[in-house]
Amino acid sequence: MSDEQLRLSKRMVELGLCSRREADAFIEQGRVRVDGQVVQQLGSRVSPQQRIELDAPRMSLDGLSISLLLHRAADSRLPLAGLITPQQRHARDNSEVSFNPRHLKALQQAGALDENSHGLVALTLDKKLARKLADAEQEYLIQLEAAPAAELLKQQLQALQLPGKPPRGLKISRQSDRQLRMVLSAVQPGQPMAICQALGLQPLALRCIRIGKLGIGDLPAGQWRYLLPMESF
Repeated sequence: MSDEQLRLSKRMVELGLCSRREADAFIEQGRVRVDGQVVQQLGSRVSPQQRIELDAPRMSLDGLSISLLLHRAADSRLPLAGLITPQQRHARDNSEVSFNPRHLKALQQAGALDENSHGLVALTLDKKLARKLADAEQEYLIQLEAAPAAELLKQQLQALQLPGKPPRGLKISRQSDRQLRMVLSAVQPGQPMAICQALGLQPLALRCIRIGKLGIGDLPAGQWRYLLPMESF
């Protein structure tokens, strides 16, 4: 057996064809071809030079399960897809997925998307996940010159008025003399800053630190990583 050979399932993940948890299922279903031949034996090994294909329906962009987490830096101005490069990939990305420019097409996004915010951004090709992200709870830290007292903040929230539908699940709490914490769901474009302005706040920084169940963790500013198979929002 050649030392260069890899498990077929691992090679599929490296090529960005699917996630680790999907690979064995596709092999068993007879949906994987190696050099044109169907391979259904789990544990089969291949060399990097061999051609690996999934059935055509799986190869459409709609079928790809690729998702990313990006720590958008405060000074970034490029379109988000322009921030996802091999050079900016987090060194401790343990997903075993090889970067493929195909992953950047038609990405749905959630998180720190507005020009006046930064922090965590989730990007996905999975339409079902994109719908979940659209409704997910997001958490922001609001940096201020001076945070209002807790009682004043409570009064301001009770009197808060915004055009359109009221923010879903809005909670704001005082964290320190210069920081507030804001949580809300189904976040609309520009909504976090609009809420701050309606409350008379002038944020020095507005940073998204959590989307759903996933926090920004130790992902450095300006870097990104693939979502791991065991992670979910």
